[in-house]
Amino acid sequence: MMPIVERPAPVLLLGLALVVAAALTPAGLAGRPVAPWSWGVWMTVFAAALWTFRRGGLPLSEALRRVSWLVPVVALFSVPAALLAPSGGRLVVGAALAARALSAAAMGAAVATRLGPSGLVRAARDLRLPARLVDVVEAMLASLTIVLRQVRAMLRAREARRPGFGALGDLAWSPIDTTRGFGRLVASLLLRSLERAEAVEQARRARGGQA
Repeated sequence: MMPIVERPAPVLLLGLALVVAAALTPAGLAGRPVAPWSWGVWMTVFAAALWTFRRGGLPLSEALRRVSWLVPVVALFSVPAALLAPSGGRLVVGAALAARALSAAAMGAAVATRLGPSGLVRAARDLRLPARLVDVVEAMLASLTIVLRQVRAMLRAREARRPGFGALGDLAWSPIDTTRGFGRLVASLLLRSLERAEAVEQARRARGGQA
């Protein structure tokens, strides 16, 4: 069970400060060499992210596994950006951009894991953000949580039907069939999400909510 944070607002502010610090650290795109202190900032923020994951009740192996999910997204944005750097230093700039993006993204994911949906909402209310904005964020997080639960249930069902392969077991040998299967999964998830949204809206109106 995830530990409850008694004061979520300071945790959220500190996490956002570290995300901004990592994201604004120079990575050599301006043609200047990447400063050694930049690597220190990214390593510190990444270590803080792993510590935050640990405080959220996740072991190091699970934290690293969740961070690995961010690597394809980081590569998708950092590799094309590295091509804008001067020739001869693109490899270093690419590594710096990847380190910057990965440390910032890992810190954001760690804070979200540490606080959870309810903690994020409580932090927003403690920070006196506009009530309407907080309500929208709360509804979004609740819907996202339900969608993620449905995704996990659908993946477990898919693996149960083919226990020897796993969710991505056939991707290397049958990429077309595997991609087609996940396309059907996404379509089914969309239909279930629409049905859930309609049920939530009907329940809201039954309680007296405005149309």
